[in-house]
Amino acid sequence: MSDLFFSYDMWRLILGGLQTTIVILVFAAMLAILLGAGLSYLNVSKKWPWLYKPLELFVSTVHEIPAIAFMMFFYYVVFVGEMNGIVVSIIALGIYSSNSLGDIFSVHINHVDKGQIEAGLSLGLTRQQCYRYIVLPQAVKSMLPLFAGELRALLQATSYAGYIAQRDLMKVVDTIREQYDDTLLPLIIVSILYLMLAFIITVLVKTLYVKLFMYD
Repeated sequence: MSDLFFSYDMWRLILGGLQTTIVILVFAAMLAILLGAGLSYLNVSKKWPWLYKPLELFVSTVHEIPAIAFMMFFYYVVFVGEMNGIVVSIIALGIYSSNSLGDIFSVHINHVDKGQIEAGLSLGLTRQQCYRYIVLPQAVKSMLPLFAGELRALLQATSYAGYIAQRDLMKVVDTIREQYDDTLLPLIIVSILYLMLAFIITVLVKTLYVKLFMYD
């Protein structure tokens, strides 16, 4: 085990897997936030119900399917194995996570007292300005802790990328086991890296919370 710990090839594999995991996590999170915010807007505004209803039904149905099955469906069926696996992982996980984020956005926006919107309108603000300057700041403040939890769940879901031929952190463990006949050391290292990434997510969200609301 000590010889393996100082192996350049092992660390090269692990760092490559870490890079893949981070890329999938960051871009899937961005896509999930955009899609979730869009679904929430359609839900709260009551605009275009003909568009919101089928989209909401689709993403809520998708969320009942295991993430790994959804990723494999996208990779092997939708794109017939011809699309880059990292791109497929980002798209699949972004769609998969958008349902939960959309629900979080909608619930916390709807929990803001409607009287504040009426007060803003009476002061001459437009409805869009009321949502931007009154509703959203309060909704974001209350949703951030849940948002961190969803990002950590998304981080865990990135571990399925290995099933669509991507060398993420978990896939690297298999590769090292096959090459060096050792599972314990790479598994410990990869587990620590996942814990560090989860810790970083928590710290970033808490920092954002303090920056935005420290004077409230």
